[in-house]
Amino acid sequence: MKLALFGGSFDPPHLGHLAFARYALDALEPDQLLWLPAGRQWQKPDQIMAAGIHRVQMLKRLIAGEPRFAVDERELHRRGPSFTADTLREFAAQHPGAELMFLIGQDQYARLPTWYQAETVTELATLVVVPRAGEAVVTPAGLGPHRLRVLPLPETPISSTAVREAVAHGQDIGPMVGAEVASYIASHRLYEKKP
Repeated sequence: MKLALFGGSFDPPHLGHLAFARYALDALEPDQLLWLPAGRQWQKPDQIMAAGIHRVQMLKRLIAGEPRFAVDERELHRRGPSFTADTLREFAAQHPGAELMFLIGQDQYARLPTWYQAETVTELATLVVVPRAGEAVVTPAGLGPHRLRVLPLPETPISSTAVREAVAHGQDIGPMVGAEVASYIASHRLYEKKP
C-alpha cells in the first residue's frame, strides 16, 4: 500500500492545493492521498488559524468527488504541539509495510534538520519535495540519509494569504477556492476584517 500524506494549515484550502494534490496522484500513484490539516504548529506558536472544524469542512468541499482523497483529522485532536514524527509513527503502526510518502515544500525541506525528531521523519517516509520555480533542491546540512523524490509542479499564483486578504477586502474568491469553499467562507464569515 502507498499512502501520500499532504499536511498544511489549509487556512483556507484553495485550488492551488487541489492542483498540487491531483498532480501528486498522477505522479506518485498512491492508493490514497490524505490531507492532514495542522493542529498547533510548534514552529509557529503565535499563528492564529481558523478553527479546525472550519478547515476540515472547507477541505471536504474542496476534494469532493475524488475517491482517493480523504481528510485525516488526527493532528487537530492532538493535545499540545503537533509533530510530524508522531503522525508518521501512528501511520506506520496502523499500516504496517505501507510506503509512506510525505509531501513537503522546498522551504520546509530546508528547515527539516530543526524539526522535532527529524531522523524519525526521514526513516519512516519518502520525502516528496516540491521545488520553488527555477530552483534546485539542495539537501540541507545535518540531514541524515533519506529517500527523496523531487516533484516539480506547475506554478500557481494562489496562496492562502492572498485568499484571506481578498476576503478582507470584499473581493470575489470563487476563482481562487471554488464555489463550495467560497460559499462556506461567506456563510461562516471567515477571514472578514474585524470592525
